[in-house]
Amino acid sequence: MKIETMEIEDRGAEMMALARLVAFALESAKAMDAEVVEFCLDKALRAVLDQIDEPSRMTLTSSDIMLMNRSALC
Repeated sequence: MKIETMEIEDRGAEMMALARLVAFALESAKAMDAEVVEFCLDKALRAVLDQIDEPSRMTLTSSDIMLMNRSALC
C-alpha cells in the first residue's frame, strides 16, 4: 500500500493539533489541582509527542513549545 505525501502531512498536522489540545487540557487539570487527570493527560501528551514525525515537529510555534514545556516533559 502506497502512502501519499498529503496523507503523511495531514497525519502530522492532526497529531500536532492533538498535542496542543492535550497540553491545554493538562494545564487546565493542573490549575484545578486534579492530580489523577493531570497524571493521565501527562502520559497522553508524551504518547502523542512520541508519535509526531520530525517534519511535523518543525512546524511547532513558540507558543506550542511554551505550552508543552510547562508540562512535565523536560
